[in-house]
Amino acid sequence: MIYKQKARKDAFLILYQWDIKGDNIEELIEEYIQSNKIKHPERRRYARKLVRTYIQNAKEVDSIISQLSEEWEIDRLGYIERNILRIAIAEILFIGVKNFSLVVLDYVKLTLKYAGKVPARFVNGILSKVQTLTKEA
Repeated sequence: MIYKQKARKDAFLILYQWDIKGDNIEELIEEYIQSNKIKHPERRRYARKLVRTYIQNAKEVDSIISQLSEEWEIDRLGYIERNILRIAIAEILFIGVKNFSLVVLDYVKLTLKYAGKVPARFVNGILSKVQTLTKEA
């Protein structure tokens, strides 16, 4: 399901843009889809679902990120790491994933591409802690 991998990137880029600009999220979603000419219906649907899931659970997701990053306030994280973690945690906790390792790998690769090795290690560490949380629940 390559469309999910691409939708994760799309959702991250939409949320990243929203975090910087603060515009209406629904307008940003549609603008992104149109400007990037995303034709695959499942990819569009999943990207929308990821972003909307984060928005609906933003306080809880941001709180989890702060707790797992050893009490760092969410605003201290870089835009890239913060928004990749937001999408990843929303997907893992509120949508559910079948293959946790594969999903984490997708998000770590995204972080590597957009932020580099050190942020990728940070994201990997936080998402590993999320896996521990899901096993405890």
